[in-house]
Amino acid sequence: MSPITLSTTRHWLSRILVPIAAGVALTFSAAAAARGPRLIVVLVVDQFRGDYVQKFGSQWTGGFRRLLTEAAYFSRTDYPYFNTVTCSGHSTISTGSYPSVHGMILNTWWDRAIKKEVACADAEGWQIVSYGAALKGAGESAERLRTSTLADELRAQLDPKTRILGFSLKARTAVTLIGQRADAAVWFDDRGAWITSTAYTDKPVPAVAAYVKQHPVEADFGKTWDRALPVDRYLFETPAIGAMPRSSMTAAFPHAVHGPGEEPDATFYAQWQSSPFSDVYLAGMALETARSLGAGQSDRTDYLAIGFSALDKIGHDFGPNSHEVQDTLISLDRTLDRFFTGLDQVVGKGNYIVAVTADHGVAPIPERSRLMGLNAGRVSPALLESIIEETLAPPAPARATPSGARPKHTPIVERMVNTDVYLTPGTWPTLRQQPAVLAKLRARLLDAPGVQAVYTRDELSANQFNDDAIGRSLARGHYSERSGDITIVLKPYWMLQSGGTTHGSAYGYDTRVPLFLMGAGIAPGEYRQAASPADIAPTLAFLAGVTLPRAQGRVLVEALR
Repeated sequence: MSPITLSTTRHWLSRILVPIAAGVALTFSAAAAARGPRLIVVLVVDQFRGDYVQKFGSQWTGGFRRLLTEAAYFSRTDYPYFNTVTCSGHSTISTGSYPSVHGMILNTWWDRAIKKEVACADAEGWQIVSYGAALKGAGESAERLRTSTLADELRAQLDPKTRILGFSLKARTAVTLIGQRADAAVWFDDRGAWITSTAYTDKPVPAVAAYVKQHPVEADFGKTWDRALPVDRYLFETPAIGAMPRSSMTAAFPHAVHGPGEEPDATFYAQWQSSPFSDVYLAGMALETARSLGAGQSDRTDYLAIGFSALDKIGHDFGPNSHEVQDTLISLDRTLDRFFTGLDQVVGKGNYIVAVTADHGVAPIPERSRLMGLNAGRVSPALLESIIEETLAPPAPARATPSGARPKHTPIVERMVNTDVYLTPGTWPTLRQQPAVLAKLRARLLDAPGVQAVYTRDELSANQFNDDAIGRSLARGHYSERSGDITIVLKPYWMLQSGGTTHGSAYGYDTRVPLFLMGAGIAPGEYRQAASPADIAPTLAFLAGVTLPRAQGRVLVEALR
């Protein structure tokens, strides 16, 4: 018999151990697939219009470039409803449902029961928890949501329990992305402090507190925001036509982030939020908090959400055809590059999945649109209210009162929020029984400048519109308990906003947004099938192995490996 040599032994062991190792690797791979990603990351860039990818994408070299090369990119992604605003959009992303189901119809609406305009993140019984100066005030939460979020379901269905982290400048962004519970939920108070609510914690989260202490926002006091590229690399004119910068920002670059005095004040904090510096801060705080709390660093599936708000604040002031919007995206491209590199180091490149989208787009500034030959303009809410009052007011008495004065009628319009009109109690039940009066009101409103259509709450609740695309879009954004009695639809490129620009319609500039999915289980490439931000939560839920109770979006199976 031949002697057993070292080389023979190595050969024999390799023939046995290599298949075993391969089998073990396959087992671990299958286990990883079965358990889902270690970390789900949802990034929402507020007011990120879908066509920005085509307009500005050639200048992106960092995080957005990585998404364009390594992610599944759905280039035909639209919100299928009216009232495309921040709270509605973030709620749709997190729940996979539309406002008709999740109930977050607007950023604010009129509460008929308490006769008060309420914000979507308003909550009862909670208090502010501050990471800076002692601040008093009501805390905020997601309790007005009428269904659960992806994060809620991950926490409820998975074991070990999911760690949930959410960050934004805006409370309505952070709370709607995370839902009812979180290990860290953080947003910025205009008075100059990062805060949370007792709905999530009774005291500051140490990891967040440490980051805020080591990285004070005030370190950016006195900085100048200037273009990242030579001026000839920017599209459109400067200053932007119709721009209306607030908080003492200048109309064109460079922009000092300073305020009027020698110390940080309310003006500085407003300017800071309306600059790329706030995006840089949010990404750094989120990554370091995730690292400190061990998010994505175990076998459970954790959840991290960031709402980047700077683009929205800048876009409202300067409009989509501005150097400021273009430069904000160049800066965010670089910020996301550092963020993704950090995730690769902390979690591992193959262990997380990231979804990137927007909550809405934005309309061009009307003054610029008119110069370009478009039918555009601004509508006064007071004009629309006066038409309603005059049309529905009871006939004036033939004779004056004994005092000689003719009595004024009781107001018909209780409140107008965006294009939703709330009539005083008892008015709508009476009006629905008077078709001739209703027809007269509709005709008079349609004669007003910029008005496209008028719908009633009964029509939207019935949702029997057949070929009426506008009606169907409105119905998806209608929640009877919270929506108005009458909804006025403006023509394209018209708005109620008195200056700058806004969003909220179901026209393409407001509804079309990007949608990227990148990471474990995703096949990169451009997908031209119709998609919606409501598809994000069902897709991520499928990859994590959980279900959603009232999702209206679909699983984007075409992008799954």
